[in-house]
Amino acid sequence: MEISVVVPTFNRLSTVSRSLELLFAQEAPRGSFEIIVVVDGSTDGTAEALRRLKPGCSFRVIEQENRGLAGARNTGYRAAEGKLVLFLDDDMMCDSRLIDVHLAAHKGENRTVVFGALFLSPDSLQNLAAECFKREIGRIHLESASGCGAKWQETDCVFSNTSVPKKLLEEFGGFDEGFRMREDLELGYRLFKAGVKPKYITNAIAYQFYDKSSADLIRDAERFAKADLLFAQKHPEAEIEGQIAWLKGAGRGKTRLVKLAASYPRLTDAILAPVCGLGEHWFNVLLLRHAAIRALLFRRRVHWLHTILELAPDALKPMA
Repeated sequence: MEISVVVPTFNRLSTVSRSLELLFAQEAPRGSFEIIVVVDGSTDGTAEALRRLKPGCSFRVIEQENRGLAGARNTGYRAAEGKLVLFLDDDMMCDSRLIDVHLAAHKGENRTVVFGALFLSPDSLQNLAAECFKREIGRIHLESASGCGAKWQETDCVFSNTSVPKKLLEEFGGFDEGFRMREDLELGYRLFKAGVKPKYITNAIAYQFYDKSSADLIRDAERFAKADLLFAQKHPEAEIEGQIAWLKGAGRGKTRLVKLAASYPRLTDAILAPVCGLGEHWFNVLLLRHAAIRALLFRRRVHWLHTILELAPDALKPMA
């Protein structure tokens, strides 16, 4: 067994079923990989339905109480029989050579984390949230794949479509389950700080089916804020762009504007939510769509900062 593919899932039976169809059809030799689905407290019958599947490769379903993504990934890698662990999300549609490419990337390496490319699935919802994905995570991968963008950064690490030697995960204790968000960044920071080498490969391709809404992104921003405070407390020395320690030194006008707006998030929403609504309704009107995306990105940043200042009023004090 060369590699174990770990797929955490929570109440997304139809989505994970689609992803597994493509995983079962991988070109890698059947005996070289196993697939482990960790059902993280689902109540939609996921575990029962998946156990009825009969793929041609080794396949296991593990059930547990809901512990979040970090907890599900930890359960998966600890149960893995492969020397390598490939983490995939339950909404990722993979290229048929994905496992082979990850395996090849680790040849001759023993302290390397391999990050694959992640693009938006063509059948994702056409909405503002998906456009935000394209401008952020999607842009990083598109520019890296074309060779025209900035070099892929260690801080861009997302442990989805990512393979790691199991021994490394055991050495570093896996994901910190105190993080319900940013568990990727936190583990990556520990690994790279200790000298583990990141390796980005453009031909290990997965397509993410994105079904979030604008409201989901606003809620996620507030959850990210809580995780970013936890990250700052655990790693106060880490000056990562966009994170709290980095923002303490930021005195630019745009940052000040966001801070002012964060004092009145309801007012900000009252002004900008209609812009988002127009852009969503008239999605094919380019000018409205661009304005709505900018409004949504700003609202998300405002909610992130508002939550930070609510929970820790002095967290960004030098920014004042």
